[in-house]
Amino acid sequence: MKKPTKSNMYLDAKLEQLAAFDAAIDGDVDADVCIVGFGRLPDQVLSALRAACAGIGMPDPVVVDASQLAEPANATYVLEALDPAAVIVADEVAAEMVSDGYHAKLPLNAPVRLLGRPVVAFESFQADLADDKLKQRDWALLKTLKRK
Repeated sequence: MKKPTKSNMYLDAKLEQLAAFDAAIDGDVDADVCIVGFGRLPDQVLSALRAACAGIGMPDPVVVDASQLAEPANATYVLEALDPAAVIVADEVAAEMVSDGYHAKLPLNAPVRLLGRPVVAFESFQADLADDKLKQRDWALLKTLKRK
């Protein structure tokens, strides 16, 4: 977990809440976008998602490895503590974990709002990269996360 150089009481509280999940979090805890995947996401997937985030004006997302969170309630806890403006769920297993944690079924390959926050959950963003039509669909879905 990357700690910002400036500190304040809100950031200190956030870091304290997230300390137990440090191994699962990679990036700036104040990022606008959080990418959630189950297991370490391949470099190709991270690169594509980071480029997409930059393309919608939300560069440098924080990445959460849901496989290190142990249970769905922890996924909810971490996402709420991070409090990103938008969430990208990279695979079906992570989507199930987030769905269970929030007690709300996330539709796959469709935009949705979760507690007011825009979310896109993919069945398999990694597999989609091999198909041009699916890449176009995914880019269209990712653009729905853009702030208006």
